[in-house]
Amino acid sequence: MIDSGLTHAQHHTELVPGVIIGPWVIRERRDRGSFGWVFKVTRAGHPEAGFFALKIALYVDDPRFPREVWLLQRTTHPSIPRFEDRGWWKSSSGRDFPYVVMEWVEGLPLYKWARQQKPTSAQVLQILAQLAGALAAAHAAGGVHRDVKGDNILVTAEGRAVLLDWGCGTHEGAHGVTDTVLPPGTSSYRAPEAVRWAWAHRKTGEPYQAGPADDVYALGATAYRLCTDIYPPAPEEGSLPQRRLLPPRELATVSIGLDRLILACLSQDRRARPSAAALAIGLSAAAAEREAAQPIVPTPAAEDTAETSSPGPRPRWRWSWPSWASTAVAALGGGLAAGAMLLVVIHLCARVAAGALPPERRAELARPVPEALDGGVAEEALISMENIPKTVYSPILSLGRSMPATPYPNQRRPPCDPRAERAINGGCWLGPIKGQEPPCGDRMFDYKGECYMASFNASATPTSQEPR
Repeated sequence: MIDSGLTHAQHHTELVPGVIIGPWVIRERRDRGSFGWVFKVTRAGHPEAGFFALKIALYVDDPRFPREVWLLQRTTHPSIPRFEDRGWWKSSSGRDFPYVVMEWVEGLPLYKWARQQKPTSAQVLQILAQLAGALAAAHAAGGVHRDVKGDNILVTAEGRAVLLDWGCGTHEGAHGVTDTVLPPGTSSYRAPEAVRWAWAHRKTGEPYQAGPADDVYALGATAYRLCTDIYPPAPEEGSLPQRRLLPPRELATVSIGLDRLILACLSQDRRARPSAAALAIGLSAAAAEREAAQPIVPTPAAEDTAETSSPGPRPRWRWSWPSWASTAVAALGGGLAAGAMLLVVIHLCARVAAGALPPERRAELARPVPEALDGGVAEEALISMENIPKTVYSPILSLGRSMPATPYPNQRRPPCDPRAERAINGGCWLGPIKGQEPPCGDRMFDYKGECYMASFNASATPTSQEPR
């Protein structure tokens, strides 16, 4: 078991530039992840060897580090950090913390790279082919990454993509270290079978075993987000109907080859997804197609999500009362205020229906749901209305509101608490609320003739699961 009471708060303040850990000299503290600090270091007595990344555990005897070492030692690929060293650092209190040293990678996070680069389909295909090759190498060695996502990918100035944070991974023969149903990962990248497993085994707690197909799905979700700036629709748990996945080509000018490969990775059936090795070959071949030379830009359907030429998921509306409307209503007096508010609401609804929202509002609605590490089913499911963020709801009269197509920031994600919650459109909702029927008012939402309230995490800070 991990000694969670002894963390960096007590020990890691000693790690400052100039401190020597084994044969490594700390030069700079760079980042902190869920389970470790990352330092920029040089080899003592050999500064000409360049910089390396030293990752040291936040927890005493953390069992994740041996697994990360196992994976790095057995997978050699340009898109996987090169293993250099491992060891133990003894703090002044006598506690031992494991560390691993690997290649230092200087680059931009994947999504930031895309915003700056404005890449073509060919460039994206080449990046994805590198990452698929890295996964293929890990899978061939018996390993699984389990947390493939944009935040764990760096792209260097030379165009090399590197998949980081193998500490969440596992491998054949690895011993479990947690008792949660789902392994570590991030909600927006969960494979449908993982979500369905969590729902089916929510009472027994039988753990889900992530495999290569989970990594391939996560890479597909990463590619979808990279090209369209939104995430694929969250899988529904249980036997609820699956939401339709809008092809990337309807949202951005991606090539046919890139579109088909992304959809193949996001298949509901894990058996229909390509292996990472086959995917790497397909991505490289698609990059050579003539159409792939065109830059990726949003399509008219993506710029105006209210009306599209093809049916798809409902628009991602997140109601909020515009500041200009609040000011206008406040300026009116007495009996005119209510009538003016109703006119403003009617006018706003008409503008939404006509797809005439201002560009900045459309941009806000198209913004992807923030990434958050799953907290697991052990998090508090039932919370009081006072804990719901005030910014989520704004008064727009007690007109019945339809269920949003995507979850709110910090809203609980499946698996939901079966005692009081239901999974709808990728989020957990309290209800149906007894004694309420549509129209549900300004704090609830209509769904199939019943009223629901959003269920939010008790803490605004996402928590991470411990890997198995």
